[in-house]
Amino acid sequence: MRKILEKQIENLHQDFAKMGFDVAKALENATSVFQNHDEEFAKKVLENDFAINESEIYLERKTAQVIALQQPVASDLRVLITILKASSDLERIGDHAVSIVHSVKRISEENRNKEIEELLVAMSQHVHKMLLDVIDAYVHNDEEKARSLADNDEVNDDYLRQVRRKALNAMQTDSDFVGVGSEYMVMATHFERMGDYITNVSEWIVYTNTGRIVELGPTEATKSN
Repeated sequence: MRKILEKQIENLHQDFAKMGFDVAKALENATSVFQNHDEEFAKKVLENDFAINESEIYLERKTAQVIALQQPVASDLRVLITILKASSDLERIGDHAVSIVHSVKRISEENRNKEIEELLVAMSQHVHKMLLDVIDAYVHNDEEKARSLADNDEVNDDYLRQVRRKALNAMQTDSDFVGVGSEYMVMATHFERMGDYITNVSEWIVYTNTGRIVELGPTEATKSN
């Protein structure tokens, strides 16, 4: 029975990692849509979102089955709970990638702002690296890496503040920019929320190792300053 449980958990690990890489690809494609207004990449993001949603449903169902049928001990149960909870966080990151694609479609080509777009691309690349790092931390059960990368979420908060400031300044001087500026701020918020969900995954990795639910990264009070 023990070998069966270990094999089932190993399969779930692999499925979770695959879902994580699929979400990372969705974020990469969404950034390409933003940079190039590429309709083909837009279709890929929207099509892949269905597969990401299916992966979450599959992981939830299989994890629940293992818990119900195998009656895992405490350490195994923590692993299974992490898969159950963290897969939901990954799915939400995928949802934000879809929302970014929809925002891009509402941006008029003639009112694009190069400086703000460069900030948004840098922000997306930072979030993408965080996501790949947290998947690596999960695969190797690296609690120290999970804790350290959560601190990087402060960088996303700084990017968000910069985008908001520059967009608002541009909107005040050019009324034609209001619509585009609003979308830029919405997109930055989506990237920032992705960073929050990545931090959530880090917290579940810590839980796997310690059995304690901790709050990593900047607090809401810090973010508002």
